[in-house]
Amino acid sequence: MDSPFIFDKSVTGRSFAGRRSDCNSLAGIVTHGQNAVIWGPPKSGKMSVVRQTLVNLKTSGHNPILCEVDLMNVRKPELFLRRFAGSVIKAVATAPEEMAEISSTYLGGTSLVFDEGLYLETGQLFQGSFPLSQEECREIIELPYRMAGLRNNDVIVVLREFQNIDSEEGEKLFRTMQDVMLRHKDAPAPFCSFVLIGSRANAMESIFRRRKFFWNIVERIELSDPTPYELSEYVMRGFTLGGKVIDKDQIQGVCNLFRNSLWHINHFFFICDCLSKGYINENTFRDALSCLISVHEPEFQRIVDDLTSFQIRLLRAVIDGVVKFSTTEVIEKYALNSSANVKRLKDALMKKEVLRFNDKDEPEILDPLFEYWLRQFYFGDSGK
Repeated sequence: MDSPFIFDKSVTGRSFAGRRSDCNSLAGIVTHGQNAVIWGPPKSGKMSVVRQTLVNLKTSGHNPILCEVDLMNVRKPELFLRRFAGSVIKAVATAPEEMAEISSTYLGGTSLVFDEGLYLETGQLFQGSFPLSQEECREIIELPYRMAGLRNNDVIVVLREFQNIDSEEGEKLFRTMQDVMLRHKDAPAPFCSFVLIGSRANAMESIFRRRKFFWNIVERIELSDPTPYELSEYVMRGFTLGGKVIDKDQIQGVCNLFRNSLWHINHFFFICDCLSKGYINENTFRDALSCLISVHEPEFQRIVDDLTSFQIRLLRAVIDGVVKFSTTEVIEKYALNSSANVKRLKDALMKKEVLRFNDKDEPEILDPLFEYWLRQFYFGDSGK
């Protein structure tokens, strides 16, 4: 029997815990033709919220067309535009002949030409890496809006790892996207909505909060934590389905350790499920945590190997509970050199997606398991 604790892909239904308000917010946005942005650390459940929202919409009789564009390995705007156009067309057409017709009809003013041989071989519709003009860019971004009209159905475009296209050239693309979104902001149905998703939280904050791209054009959905009751019921139900027993108090301790991160909780209890044949006890927990650490320790070691001595000392201060780093006492204790250097260190650790700072400028290590490893193993044993 498969484990009820799924951590290696997005989930819906029984495997989806909490976050009803997040799904309701996203549904309200896309059903009115507006745009949303969601960011958070990797594996924080962003796509699960999107997929569960779509399940909820279908249950209520609303069945929009979904177009997903994965930008994980995309950096250049021209590659983004080709992938974007191809993904939109594949979302509304299945036969190569239909794809070719849509391409010639709706992208006729661009240099993109449907390549059937390339599509049959690789699944890609367009080839080439030559730059596209501003007008070509605009025509391509308009494509999902036109497809909504063609199919007389709402279209939802999900751009995953959106921060990857942020560059000097990418900023021009952002401005074009803004213009197109604004033009259609109050357009009648059928709608096209964009959902912009990023897993590099600090990079996304730079785009949307510090530089204010898409200001008043997209609405941010801040992922909420499931309540202790929701998490407890979710874990209890999972083990009950497999005929296993766990104490509710034990569940809360795990959730606290992982700061309610569903990915970490699912991964941990997946291991517990594999290790146990009946009762989940403290020995199971200890063995599961040891296994989880062993899986991720090489990655954690690579992270610290990429840090300077100054950056490691700032991390040590964070682990020790320091929140104000520019005082003379802290600078001397952790050998941080100067307040100007502290600012550089904070910026560097944010850029590397190791730390984030809240509105009060208080630090948080993004990955709770990495924080545990630093505290218990890297700093705990060596006294670094």
